[in-house]
Amino acid sequence: MDTDLFLSAAELPPKPDATTGHPRPPRAPGYHKEDKPPKEQDRDRVRDQAKAPSPPAGQGPVLEWYKSSHRNAVITGFVAFVIMLVGLTLIRGGETAWMQFWFIWAVLVLASFGVYASSRATECAAGAEWLKVGKTWVLLYELTSIKARVRSNAIHLDLKDGAGREVKVSTSTLQEDRDIWDLVYNGILHSVIAGGAETNGMVHSALSVPRPAPTQ
Repeated sequence: MDTDLFLSAAELPPKPDATTGHPRPPRAPGYHKEDKPPKEQDRDRVRDQAKAPSPPAGQGPVLEWYKSSHRNAVITGFVAFVIMLVGLTLIRGGETAWMQFWFIWAVLVLASFGVYASSRATECAAGAEWLKVGKTWVLLYELTSIKARVRSNAIHLDLKDGAGREVKVSTSTLQEDRDIWDLVYNGILHSVIAGGAETNGMVHSALSVPRPAPTQ
């Protein structure tokens, strides 16, 4: 979508039924993981349905969910280790004398393990009307504040709903599952256009969320 696009409430795509999840939202813009394999073939995610998270109390069923696999977390931790190793060497002007100090290696290993643990802990789920990340959740069609910010070289969403609940999550995590991204984007779209949710410029420029159409 064009960053200057305006949309009226009458033009919004349908809101899915809270129980059935139908009709599913249209494909959302701003998706950057077109090369991901089908869910049943994606080794970067947990595929055992018995390990699916539960919905928030009183809410409709889980429609889509994602949790990083052990394999993906190990690869992520190893890549982080290599990046830190190369970065530290470059900072030292290409010299490798620092490698003789065991405590620096210990710091690198611990930091890499932290990246692994963080990736392994990543878990998000979406229903027709809600998004849950870890233990936090919000109602997607009752968002009052939607802010996009850059953290650790990734775009993160800070979402807050009318009940004061808050979720903070990277768009990269949400886009690990295309269907989750579609559900979340549709809720954001409705909250902005029909609900008047507060936003910042990055929500519109980076995520292609239209602005409410001016009233005549």
